[in-house]
Amino acid sequence: MPMLEILIAREQPLPVETKRAFAREAVEIFREVLGTQPGRLRLVFFELKPEDTLAVLDEPAAQASAREPSG
Repeated sequence: MPMLEILIAREQPLPVETKRAFAREAVEIFREVLGTQPGRLRLVFFELKPEDTLAVLDEPAAQASAREPSG
């Protein structure tokens, strides 16, 4: 049974309609390309907070400007 895991890292969660549209397309692609029978594909969305990714290295603009020497 094929499984497709989707990892998403963004400030706002994806809207349900976006996930639904993605899932429909994924089911169709798996059916066409791999011959996956309806109901056999497992699809999971994992939504990560940006601070749980390399985005943790990004400094907010206010903090970065506070560290710059004033001229």
